[in-house]
Amino acid sequence: MALLAGERVVVMDTETTGMSPSDGHGLVEVAAITLVDGLPGEKWSSLVRPGRPIPPDATAVHGITDAMVAEAPLPAEVARQLRERCGDATVVLHNAPFDLPFLIELLRGAGVSPLMNPLVDTLGLARGFAGEGGNSLQALRARYKLPAEAAHRALGDALTTARLLVLLADRWERERGTRSLLELAAASQDVMRQTTRRDGAQRPLGVR
Repeated sequence: MALLAGERVVVMDTETTGMSPSDGHGLVEVAAITLVDGLPGEKWSSLVRPGRPIPPDATAVHGITDAMVAEAPLPAEVARQLRERCGDATVVLHNAPFDLPFLIELLRGAGVSPLMNPLVDTLGLARGFAGEGGNSLQALRARYKLPAEAAHRALGDALTTARLLVLLADRWERERGTRSLLELAAASQDVMRQTTRRDGAQRPLGVR
């Protein structure tokens, strides 16, 4: 875990009412896990009141209902808590092109500082190695025999993403000669830009 030694990163995941905030969809859950030296520290998650009904097909994915979010914190409150937890740490997501628009909209709506942090996309890291099967979060969890968590809930998926980060960072260091966390972040985004295939990561309703 030399790449993560001395580093603080924040691994995040979201659950939503649909595919894109540009279509009026919003967050219903967000989670953040802090890793220090590659080891898990503080874990946090919150439901979010989306301000619109949750479509049945979204509930079918993550199991979150209108009743569950009826008394949840408003988006602005969640945004402030999330931004404080991130600070200037490197942020880690699996399939960032899905999550980031929702996170950007959440922070913008609350009037807090934007998320300009370095970003590692574990989907890009996974795509950097040829292998059988897809690179969705659950496919990778099974391939690498990671512990099972509550799939399609923000905290469970964030835990899986955190474990995946540790594993893939080690592979990139050993097999690709990656020397720093910033280099790892750049490599993950380069792969995302270069790959055009959709191997299950761009899933319906954000299914990872």
